[in-house]
Amino acid sequence: MSTKRKILLIFIPLFLVFTIGFGFATTAKAVEFDEDGIIEVGEVIDDDLFIGNDTVEINGTINGDVFAGGSVVTVNGTINGSLIAGAQALVINGKINGSVYAIASTLTLKPEAEIGRNLFHGGINLAAEEGSVVKRDLLVGAYQALLSGEVGRDVQAGVGALEINGSIGNDVIAEVGGTSNEQPFIFTGSPGVETIVPFGIRISEEATIGGSLNYKSSENQSENIAIIPPGGIDFEYSPEMDTYADPEEASRVGSTTLVATWLLKQARVFITLMLLGGLIVWQIPGILDNIGGRLEKEALPSFGWGLVTILVVHLGSFLAGGLIIASAIFFGVITLGELAWVILTVGFLSLGIIMTGFGLLLSYGSKLVVAYIVGKLLIKWLAPNYQDKPIWSMLLGVFIYTFLRAIPFGFGFVIGVIVTLVGIGVIWLTYRDKGLPGFINGKTSPLE
Repeated sequence: MSTKRKILLIFIPLFLVFTIGFGFATTAKAVEFDEDGIIEVGEVIDDDLFIGNDTVEINGTINGDVFAGGSVVTVNGTINGSLIAGAQALVINGKINGSVYAIASTLTLKPEAEIGRNLFHGGINLAAEEGSVVKRDLLVGAYQALLSGEVGRDVQAGVGALEINGSIGNDVIAEVGGTSNEQPFIFTGSPGVETIVPFGIRISEEATIGGSLNYKSSENQSENIAIIPPGGIDFEYSPEMDTYADPEEASRVGSTTLVATWLLKQARVFITLMLLGGLIVWQIPGILDNIGGRLEKEALPSFGWGLVTILVVHLGSFLAGGLIIASAIFFGVITLGELAWVILTVGFLSLGIIMTGFGLLLSYGSKLVVAYIVGKLLIKWLAPNYQDKPIWSMLLGVFIYTFLRAIPFGFGFVIGVIVTLVGIGVIWLTYRDKGLPGFINGKTSPLE
């Protein structure tokens, strides 16, 4: 069997999920799509909402869940469900009765912000201003979290810097950087981040914590904690939280083993991506140039489409599973039991294979696409004589991605999420516009 036919056998069922997923979603009566990115004041939507654009503003009322993607996403109105958002900057100054699930460079809770349930955030910066309210729990992984508002229950944070000036109803559980750490230059001037604070934990006299404070760090920072919560303060020494720890002290607590394990993990990531990337460059290099050309032009829209694609594909798989079960029940009722078992077996086996393929595309394909185009642009700039050798572009791009993904304090996690969303988004856009033959061969379809 030829290589291209093998590739077709892999991609055809995978993209059936894309097509079926979007097909179900666009015809479902319980979901609305908004492409201009604006919900006006006084506008009411009585369904779940998918909304995406460079700038997204929700000023009206949504009686359902909201899935939002864009460069800047602003919520000034009311969402009577949950908010799932991916953005460069997310600003909330309205009321969300459910939970907020956010992946954003910066998330700002303005004074009028009210979140009825929980807040989950991964990014560089979380700033909860005075007057903002999270009625239940707050979980954050970022470089810094600046909390001047109110959190009804627990705060759990894995951050480089944590400042608390507001009110926490129950416990604070945090992993924070040591104050001796150097300021990371890479965060300076990050879009939407007004203040960059040094590593460490700082709790002011104005803060209140209803339960206990438990923090893990490379050093005891009691001098920066101005209050003693009713449940007390529990400090746990953790040398791996400090990349600049003293070598002799680190060796006594086994940091050499930790560093070796960390290096081995990064080497495995690099080798895995390079083996897969090298195979693609060798067998089907046109697919990378095809998708990469689209990525150069539409990186930002790809981010939003990546979020929508992941959500819709999983919705499509859920609906497909329901259809399989319904079909099996139907044939069982009309006494065709053997056919019902065939439908269940073949249906769920096929669905499992397809979703496994999509999972591989998320885990590896999206990273390789972005890594390749980044490497290609750098090779073109630094060593133009090698720009016609795609393996060097892949090698450089994968190395840069592995390095950035390994940065601690939430930044590496954010890099991984952004790359995944951008990669999967541009893959969908390319497939949507060119179809499977053009997608595989790097050629435009006859309709273009």
